[in-house]
Amino acid sequence: MSRRLHLPVILFFAALLALGLAVHRDYGISWDEPFQRFTGAVTVKHLAEKFAPSLVSGEAARLPALAGYIDRDHGTAFEAPAVALEALLGLTDKRDIFMLRHLLTFLVCFAGAIALYGLAARRFSDWRLGLLAVLLLALSPRLFAESFYNSKDAVFMAAFAIALNTATAFVLSPGIRTALLHAVATGFAIDIRIMAVILPAASIAILALRLVRGELAVQRTVVAGAVYLAVAFAAAVAMWVWLWADPVGNFLEAFASMAKFRYPGDTLYRGAHILGTELPWHYIPVWLSITTPPFYLALFVVGTTAILWRLAARGWRLWQGDEELQDLFFLGLVVLPVLAVIVLQSVLYGGWRHLYFIYPAFLLVAVRGWLWLWNTASTSRVLRAGLVLVTALSLVHTAAWMWRAHPLQNVYFNALAGSNLKARYDLDYWGLANRMALEYILRHDPGATIVVQADSETPLQNTIDMLTPAERQRLKVAGDGEPAAYVLNNYHGFKEPDLSRYQVGYDLFYEIVIDGEVILSVFKRRA
Repeated sequence: MSRRLHLPVILFFAALLALGLAVHRDYGISWDEPFQRFTGAVTVKHLAEKFAPSLVSGEAARLPALAGYIDRDHGTAFEAPAVALEALLGLTDKRDIFMLRHLLTFLVCFAGAIALYGLAARRFSDWRLGLLAVLLLALSPRLFAESFYNSKDAVFMAAFAIALNTATAFVLSPGIRTALLHAVATGFAIDIRIMAVILPAASIAILALRLVRGELAVQRTVVAGAVYLAVAFAAAVAMWVWLWADPVGNFLEAFASMAKFRYPGDTLYRGAHILGTELPWHYIPVWLSITTPPFYLALFVVGTTAILWRLAARGWRLWQGDEELQDLFFLGLVVLPVLAVIVLQSVLYGGWRHLYFIYPAFLLVAVRGWLWLWNTASTSRVLRAGLVLVTALSLVHTAAWMWRAHPLQNVYFNALAGSNLKARYDLDYWGLANRMALEYILRHDPGATIVVQADSETPLQNTIDMLTPAERQRLKVAGDGEPAAYVLNNYHGFKEPDLSRYQVGYDLFYEIVIDGEVILSVFKRRA
């Protein structure tokens, strides 16, 4: 791969960065953000108690001890630095704090996009295909939105992409430098979500296979592998404060927790409310298929077919050359995690977000499919022009949808999902639309105090906390038995599809509609 940066690459990433900086304040607050921040704060308090006890006072002193905290087994490589930065900046207002978090989340995801470019440019030896891979990522509606507020799954996807980039460099050319880079990236990814342990397993497995096939020098590879494992473990421990007390024991506890995560809730899937512990085998394949642009799915199928076809043509004798090695590596990192979730009956919730980390590899296989189509059409300018046209139309169509839906790209479903979606799937389960609804109420109701209520499972108070101080003063969440002037319903956890009860005493005041689907309704009490 050429190390030369082309002007279009620089301009593309400058434009992507500028876009993120321009829109990061547009998004509401999600269910998980306060919980994630709280986990980071517990870790920061623990560090302060050890190294600067005088700083632990006020609200910080009331935080639980790390050793007894229920979510102590969650990695905080992003959360703890984010909390520390807000403290260094002197931020105390929740709106300012979560706007900062949205910016930081985007910046990490931006770094992940750069890593994806590196992966694609290395594999295909073409900066244009590198940009195509990143463009497919940027124009993935759900992932674009979640790159601003999902500090768990989207940040982990970015961290995984960075570690995958270093992993590819390491297995292709094992040495001390590539081992150290991959080790630090691996430690960071593990400390976001422990699922990243699949990367050291895959990296060492590939090195072992390359040794058996006589592709690498034994001594150099063994030393590099040993350095990688040792430094990766050290990096994981260094960046995960909870591991300090008992590195091996606590790591195994976190791994066991990941295998059967504690989640007692249910999810709406194909019209039925199903417990997260009892999901059918097809849950992940269906969710991935209905929330990814169809053109990307088609390219992935073509890429998978091309990879397996070359493999079958040689009698299934693994790879021949670095390009095929990378193809199999990427395909394996898509297929094997999905199969593992199915076989192990893993606990999941909220769509397929637990597996967002496979998406960069998914896109690399998709770009492999695009390249196969391009090469197959090498004898026909018409066919190549047709491929470029279809690609452009797909990207423009997706971009136009994202523009219309902004800032609720998180509710994207493709045509495979069908219609009447809110009766069959959770739409705005994050609660992002609350901000738009509350701001609309404030603009159209001059009252000094406005009592609101949520009639679904949604973080209404969190959203109020994210508004401006002046807006917050005018809003109040209704207490028990207190009549609300406005009732919000985003249909998440709402198991009564009949809305006739609102006909008595309430009128429909406002609706957020995207592609004909009602995302959120606001009902106003009659005077």
